[in-house]
Amino acid sequence: MAARTDNTVEVSFSSQLKRILDGRVCVLGVGNRYRRDDGAGSLVAEQLDGRTAVRAIDGGSVPENYLEQVTRSNPDTVLVLDTMDFGGAPGDLRILDPEAVGSSGLSTHGLSLQITADFLKARTQARLVLVAVQPADIGLGTELSEEVSRAVQVLKESLLVALHEHLNRQHAQDDSGADP
Repeated sequence: MAARTDNTVEVSFSSQLKRILDGRVCVLGVGNRYRRDDGAGSLVAEQLDGRTAVRAIDGGSVPENYLEQVTRSNPDTVLVLDTMDFGGAPGDLRILDPEAVGSSGLSTHGLSLQITADFLKARTQARLVLVAVQPADIGLGTELSEEVSRAVQVLKESLLVALHEHLNRQHAQDDSGADP
C-alpha cells in the first residue's frame, strides 16, 4: 500500500486499518532513530502518545523491554509499527502478519520482532498486526528520507482517524448494552 500523496491510496490504507481494529488496542512502535528511516515506527508511536485513548508505546530498538507494558494494557489487538524491507517503493505502507515476517529476515529487528510476537502470543490472546513502512535509507543519521517522512504523516493521521472511529464505535456499543 503506497503512502504517497495519492488520496485514494491514503483512504484505502485508512480503510484497511479500520477493519483490523478489534476491542482494546495497543500500539507498539519499533525502530532505531539513529538509523534514519528505521526509526519510523518508534516516531509514530511517540507522536500518537497522548493524542488518543489508545495506549501507544515507543519500544525503540528493543521492543522486548516494553512487552509487560503491552501485556498490562490487556489488548485485544496489538499494532506493531516497524520499518521493513518488503520489496515496496520507499514510503510504501503494508499491513502484514508478524509471525510470517518475524523469521523471514525482512525486518531490521528480525529477532526482536519474533520475540515480541512469541511473547505476546503466549501472554495475551491479542491479535498481532504488523504495520510496515518500506525504508529508503537505514544508514546512520537521524533524519527521515522524504518518502518515509510523508509515510509517517500518512500513518499517524490514518491511525488517529481509525482509532478515533474505533473508540467511538466501542462507546456506542457500550452505551447501547451490546457486546463490543
